[in-house]
Amino acid sequence: MNQQTQDYRKMPIVHQQVAGVDIGSQFHVVAIGDDPKQHVQQFGVSTKELFRLAQWLTDNQVKHVAMEATGGYERPLVNVLQEADFEVLVTAGANTKNYRRFKSDTSDAIHIRTLHSLGLLPPIFLPDEFSTLIRPLVRLRRSLVEDAADYIRRIQKALRAGNVRLDAVLTDTNSVSGLRIIAAICQGQEDPLKLAELVDSHCKKKPAEIIELLGGNWNGAMRFEVRSNYRLYLNLQAEIAELDKELDQHFTDHTKGLKQPTAVTDPTVGRQKLRQSRNTPRLPIEQYAHKLLGVDLSNIPGFGRDALLTFIAEVGESISKFHSAKAFAKWLGFTPNNKASGGKVLSKKTLKNKSTLPNTFRMVANSLGNMKKPNPMTAFFQRIAYRAGRIKAITATARKLAVVVYKMLTTGEAYEPAKLVRDIAQVKQQQIRQIRKKLAKFEITGQDLGLFATLGAA
Repeated sequence: MNQQTQDYRKMPIVHQQVAGVDIGSQFHVVAIGDDPKQHVQQFGVSTKELFRLAQWLTDNQVKHVAMEATGGYERPLVNVLQEADFEVLVTAGANTKNYRRFKSDTSDAIHIRTLHSLGLLPPIFLPDEFSTLIRPLVRLRRSLVEDAADYIRRIQKALRAGNVRLDAVLTDTNSVSGLRIIAAICQGQEDPLKLAELVDSHCKKKPAEIIELLGGNWNGAMRFEVRSNYRLYLNLQAEIAELDKELDQHFTDHTKGLKQPTAVTDPTVGRQKLRQSRNTPRLPIEQYAHKLLGVDLSNIPGFGRDALLTFIAEVGESISKFHSAKAFAKWLGFTPNNKASGGKVLSKKTLKNKSTLPNTFRMVANSLGNMKKPNPMTAFFQRIAYRAGRIKAITATARKLAVVVYKMLTTGEAYEPAKLVRDIAQVKQQQIRQIRKKLAKFEITGQDLGLFATLGAA
């Protein structure tokens, strides 16, 4: 044991004046040294206790604080410590588990402090202060949108039970025509002739077929269920509108003191007509994002207001914390995390990311695959889909999209589709390399292909 202690003390110290915190739901244990009796203290989880913890660290001249991510219990303490100008490192729990010793809250705190002082704890990604502020609101908005869609599905199910086949008439029940018919039903209109008049003229079904499908077998329970679900749907839509106002106020307050880049005054900025749906945020996210990030991400095909809002809430202005575009794509889970031993690949599973940003990139990639207007990203999607299938094409396009976003934000350059178009010479060189690999793999010579005979005849 003494020999191990001596070897351990010979390791170089990377961080001086370090504290380790073992986060708990009822209390936090803080270690500023290796002595459990003198250098370890326990604090509560109330706001008063958190400020007392920060003051204790200040009194002991601590500058660096390390702790594990525990799914939310560490966030109030991180906010207090960052406001007190401490260098806070939050690491994944897996980075502190591999050691042999008696496990307790005190030993965990000391162990975390030791690892951080030696520079052995890799940090997890923490966004900037503004992104941390609006992230709960953005996630709440997404939850409200999903709940509203669920109530529309319940209305559709109730109507189907009474054989009012609104789902067979319209592809999207949440469309303008669908909501118009549901509102009329809630007001007491059940005549299929009157309901059919509310369907948009561009509907592919014939009027006689629409009237037949909207004639149902009504009953009291069915009417009450439809009206109740529709009232809840309208309440959720009102809450979403209020939440959009709150987000708009936060963006206005945050961007008010920012120095506008010269590109923001360009009349082309914000002019591009973004595709909007009923659930699209009703605030100029593309203009706010341009002020915050310095580039216009909305020029990327498929990167609309929903994607911009999610990106600002999950990453914001902190993308420089990733040292490369590959690191950013790996954090999103778009590259395989290869694990090999003895010359064999044991696993290729991607890293897990609990944020909603990877799914947002995948949805944008999927929309790129459905676009009919030609652009380099859609062409890339189609090439991968033809060769490996649509699922892999979505992941590959999402990764390419993440790389484009990273380069735009780190270099400050605008989106240029011409740079994404593959050059003819580049394609030719790629084909030559593939042909050479196949010739070498199957040991095919020029004589096997009849090249010498062809050259001689020429």
